[in-house]
Amino acid sequence: MADVRCPNCKGPLKGFRDLEPDEIPAAEAAVSQYPGERDEHFRPQAYHRCTEPGCRRIQRKDNWRLGANLPEGF
Repeated sequence: MADVRCPNCKGPLKGFRDLEPDEIPAAEAAVSQYPGERDEHFRPQAYHRCTEPGCRRIQRKDNWRLGANLPEGF
């Protein structure tokens, strides 16, 4: 788990964890809008998810600005 910036939660650094298997298809669909990700094979290990309650933010481990929100229900 890493502590990084979460644009959704603001404030101090937040905890992030690796994606769970059921989140991977939704994460792939959420980030497919980005040209750099659309051109490459989706790599779930390159993403992690915010652990704050109610936050659905996923983002690249190497670039916190590149991310999206998982759909409702996650």
